[in-house]
This record gives sequence, C-alpha cells and structure tokens, in this order.
Amino acid sequence: MNKEISNSIIYNVYPTSFFDSNGDGIGDLKGITEKLEYIKQFADIVWINPIYKSPFRDGGYDIEDYYAIDEKFGTMDDVKALIKKAHSIGLKILFDLVVGHTSDKHKWFIESQKAERNEYSDYYIWNDDVFGNCPYKHISGNSERNGNYLINFFSFQPALNYGFAEKKFDWQNLYTDKVCEKVHDEVIKICKYYLALGVDGFRVDLASSIVKDDVNGECSCKVWRKIFSEVRKEYKDAIFLSEWGEPKYAVANGDFDIDFLTHCYNEGYNNLFRKEPGTNAFKSDGNSFFRKEGKGEADTFFDYFLDNLEKTKDKGYISVPSGNHDLPRISIGRTPQELKTVFAFILALPNIPTIYYGDEIGMPYSNIKNKDGGYNRTGSRTPMQWSTEKNAGFSKTDGELYLPVNENYTTVNCEVMGTDNNSLLNTLKKLVDIKRQYLLDFSPDCDFEVLSRTYPLVFTRKRKEKQFFCAVNPSDKNFEIELPENSEVLISCNTEIKDGFIKIGALSFVWAISKN
Repeated sequence: MNKEISNSIIYNVYPTSFFDSNGDGIGDLKGITEKLEYIKQFADIVWINPIYKSPFRDGGYDIEDYYAIDEKFGTMDDVKALIKKAHSIGLKILFDLVVGHTSDKHKWFIESQKAERNEYSDYYIWNDDVFGNCPYKHISGNSERNGNYLINFFSFQPALNYGFAEKKFDWQNLYTDKVCEKVHDEVIKICKYYLALGVDGFRVDLASSIVKDDVNGECSCKVWRKIFSEVRKEYKDAIFLSEWGEPKYAVANGDFDIDFLTHCYNEGYNNLFRKEPGTNAFKSDGNSFFRKEGKGEADTFFDYFLDNLEKTKDKGYISVPSGNHDLPRISIGRTPQELKTVFAFILALPNIPTIYYGDEIGMPYSNIKNKDGGYNRTGSRTPMQWSTEKNAGFSKTDGELYLPVNENYTTVNCEVMGTDNNSLLNTLKKLVDIKRQYLLDFSPDCDFEVLSRTYPLVFTRKRKEKQFFCAVNPSDKNFEIELPENSEVLISCNTEIKDGFIKIGALSFVWAISKN
C-alpha cells in the first residue's frame, strides 16, 4: 500500500486534444509539458491516455509498438522532458498500460498469424481450426494460420494470451500454463522500461479481463500479483491504477494501488451521475441523484462504496471519477452550479478523485462524427478550451483541427472563467486548496460515517480528535440540518449558518472541520 498517494487527486489528459505546441492541429507531449503548472492547481498525479505508436483506430488503444512514441505526439526525448518538468513541480506521471490486446499491426501478431510455428505463435488466443467451434468473440479467415483469433473489442484488437480460468476446449491454455508466461514477461519488460525513464506508474486498461472466463477476476488477480511483484522488486513505489470498477477485487486481491469506479459492474456510480438517456456509454434511462429535480437515489452507491471501502482498508484506494475518455461529459444537462455540487461531493469522499480534462470548466459534450473509433465517445474528446482566441487557444493552426472545438468556447474557457471568483473553475480550485490544507488529517482509511443518504447528502470523516463534515444538496429543494459543535466552516455555497444550524439551499454544499 503506497500511503504517499493517499490524499492525491488524479487529472486525466487525452493527449490528442489537450494542447498543440507546434501548430499542426493535434495535441502533443510538449503541449502537455507546457500546461503542467495548470494541472498542478488541481492534481498530484497525471494520467495520460496512450501515446505509443498506433494506427489510431481506437484512440491509441490499438498499440503497434510499445517502445515507440507516435510521431503525432513527439519523441522519447519529449517524454523525458515531460517527466523531468512534472517531477520538478511535484507531479507524478502515469502512462496507459494497454496489454490485454495489441493492434493487428503489431509485429507479435503479424508473426503469430503465420502458419509455421514460431516464438510468437502463443502470444495470442487462437483456436485450432478456422471452421471449428469458437463461442468467443473472434475473427475468421484473416490469416494464413488455420484458426480464428479472439478479440477483446474491435476486430483489429487481437487478445493477448493470458489463458483461461478453466479449459473447455483443447486449443485453450489454462492461465497457469507456462506458455502464458511469455506475455507476462513482456508486460514486466514494458513496465520496467518506462519506469526506468522516470514514469511513476500506469493506469491499466481492461485490468479485469486478461484471463478469460474469470469469475470475479480471481485468476486475473493472481497474474497481476505476479507481474507487480516482479516490477516492484526494482520499483517499489510504482503506482498501478486499474480500470476495473470493483476495488474489492482489484485492490484487495490484485495488489493494485487504486481502482476507479466505472459505469460497469454496479449501478452505484451510474445512479449518482449517469442515468439519463445519453449520459452513459451504454443506453441508459432513469434519474441520477445529482440532478436538481431531486428524483434519484444514493443508497446503491453508498452500499457499494462502503463495502469496497471496508474491503480495501489498509490495502489501497478507491477513485471516483468525474468522467473519462470512454464516457459522455458529466456536464450534460447540468449547470455550472450543479457541477459545483458534484465536485464538492467527489473531493470530500474518502477516495483519490479523478478529474477528466475540461470537466473543471464544464466543457460540453458534442454529438460529432466518429473519429479514431470513438463513436459516441468522440464528443468527450474535443480540444481543451483554454481561451477566447482562435481554436479556443488549443492550437495556432490555420488549418483543420484533429477534432473540432465546441461552439461555446468563447464563454466556457479557462481564461474567462479564471476571472470570475464564483466560476466552476475557481470553486474547484478553492476546494482543492482546502482539501490539500485540511484533509491531510483525513486520509481515505480514516473513520467514515454517512449520516444522510437522501437530499441533502451528509457524511463525516474522523481522525483522532478531529472531524471533517460535508453536506451536499444537488437538488432544487431547501433543507435545514444541524452543524456539529465547535465547527469551523471551510467553504460553503448557497447556505446560511446560524445558531448551530445550516439552511442548505438549492444546489448547495458546505465543508466544515471540528475538534471533538
């Protein structure tokens, strides 16, 4: 358990759209480096989506070469410069570790497709007859090898071979078979290569699904434990953040440091923010708790969160994200005032929050044409809105941008919102500053008690004689609640505090601290 990161905040950068340093219309590594001081205002850890050489048919999650940087982003020297600058101002850098599959252009797969057996034949999952029974998602007739290969998602993403939890067909490998160790060794090698460059760790893509037919990820956890134990022999502080959505497995059993909640596996996260049609990666319907109409429920979330909090205690951490590259923007249908309540909640929970780039200014979601396999995710990957300048200050190009800038960039941007003390951007800055100043006493493994799961949400975090108090009302209704004795209000919004009571108005929140 890496306690050094316990009070961290993660900021997720989509590199194609963050900042273009050379005027070619595409974000790049030098652009991220230029903006690290900006990120430092909100975060301690920067997770950067894939920058490796790739055909970019799935936003870089189809990797052709793990040891080469895609030329659109820059060079390996740019990686080194980024890391050096980040470390100089106290930021940690996480790269995306995408090792559940590769691109079908990867040299491993090209060799694996050949009819003659070679050292890469077992790197991927193949059945033994192109006309044979294969009940898994697979591609047929695309190779000289007689067999079908399994894919994880798109047709050009062949699944790497970590084996199966149980063997049902002769062509399958058990996850414990020695032949699977070839891929394990490659993953260890990739991790050590970038950690040697100074990268602080990795966000691990599809972490729960490397071993196939794996109930609750038990077998995948065993593989990750093996990989991490080898990596940490040399890099004991390496950080591993999983895309799993079930911390009780990923952290408690898989030795990940952090697991972020997703829109899969449990409705808790969705019920908070992503129930309305169009607000989720999958089809959805219903009422989110964080809506001013006040029709949602938070019980499902807290049941899930508390269960995972208990099972990860002293082992690692949960992350609650505002969003990521796979989800529509959290701003859909929400005003800046509603988004303030979202951040007041996420930052106050005992977790390591993740902020998706642009969510700090309420960047909108755009229904735009598919690019790089984004489909309905593409609209969450538009250029960062820095200013009122051409191209929202993202790029100086006079040509076409990789993705179009949202039309509202002249009013929704960092420059304009930075001058308004009550803007979403400045409110988030204040919350982060207070979290950094006061919540050091309240790490995620402190005592956590939920006092109200309805409107308004009320909870406390306790450490020795101190208590942190949070109340958040994302609805348009008014309430009155009691403030704990001897409380110092750290920040509040749309509240009136008098005689030990809080009149908590519509779309409001309050943070306070007290000594018992």
